[in-house]
Amino acid sequence: MLIGLNFISCSRLTHSGFWLRYKSDQITEQKNDQGPWGGALAINWKAKPNASFKISELKKIAEENDWKLIDSISLNENELKNMSELNKPIIRVPLKNFEPNAKNADYKSQPLPRWINSDSKLYRFKTNRLIFDSGTDDSTTENGFILLSENGMEMSVYQIWGE
Repeated sequence: MLIGLNFISCSRLTHSGFWLRYKSDQITEQKNDQGPWGGALAINWKAKPNASFKISELKKIAEENDWKLIDSISLNENELKNMSELNKPIIRVPLKNFEPNAKNADYKSQPLPRWINSDSKLYRFKTNRLIFDSGTDDSTTENGFILLSENGMEMSVYQIWGE
């Protein structure tokens, strides 16, 4: 019982820790970087055969945890593969100007690890945490993201908050 309480309390320490409880046996990667002024969470899952991830289910879980779906954009395989830094696959999630045409989106976020390399859809959510544009008073709560592969077999969750 103590182990269970420890897991629950640790997952609550992160603002999006509820995702760590979602199909935890299918999590393949995770990065959890927390500090006193902000943090980032990145988690990747691979679905079991014949059990793809569905945005309807993900949206329900998100809404139960104060994430509200705002919009989404499609990212093709080439766009994703072109996102790299120091020869490592990354993603910069668009915090402003989230447009259907990904080329016009404002990808100002810090680089986050990317594990999906196929046609995907990036869903943006409003959360109950703020992210501030460094050096300004500008902020947004639209800082939770799900990258879902087109076939539903892979998904990643990202959230950035703080300064």
